[in-house]
Amino acid sequence: MYSDTEIRRAWAIQNPLNFTRYFFKMNGAKRFIVGSHHKLVCDALDKVLRGECRKLIINIAPRYGKTELAVKNFIAMGLAINPASRFIHLSYSSDLAMDNSMAIKDIVTSDAYMSLFDTRIKYGSDTKSRWDTVQGGGVYATSTLGQITGFGAGAVETPGEPYRFSGAIVIDDPIKPEDALSDVIRERVNRRFETTIRNRVNSRDTPII
Repeated sequence: MYSDTEIRRAWAIQNPLNFTRYFFKMNGAKRFIVGSHHKLVCDALDKVLRGECRKLIINIAPRYGKTELAVKNFIAMGLAINPASRFIHLSYSSDLAMDNSMAIKDIVTSDAYMSLFDTRIKYGSDTKSRWDTVQGGGVYATSTLGQITGFGAGAVETPGEPYRFSGAIVIDDPIKPEDALSDVIRERVNRRFETTIRNRVNSRDTPII
């Protein structure tokens, strides 16, 4: 017989949609209303977690749950699957990126999460922009044009070992909506991605979302 905790853990970790629904309810005291687009996004995120997709672009209108699914709960779920996972989270605003970082940390440190998973925050070095787990994982958050040196996403490959999810680069809104039509700003962000961001991975298996 399985315990109630084991059943809850197995259900929550089964896929990103289950995970989001569970912790949205447990930590927010309200249901996550699921639409067909949520299922499509979570199916794609599930492929990332399984190592079947290394580069994922999600294009969707604002206020449709992208950040909730692909940033906050995806990163929290990745740390549940593998507490040693290392994530870089970027957005056009460092404040927005750090707000998301704190929202992820709130999930990871919630009673509901800690009752199911072994992931624990390493206290003493945690800030809004960076925090680590005692198991060697962590999250680093900044703007797309901010400083990223000194931290790599994912884990170094071990030849011969099977794939295990170990983190990702997750970019949420790399350009402000009002700057989207600016050729100059788009070029600057694209150049930043090509010369710096995409190189902050610890292996070629590390996904970028």
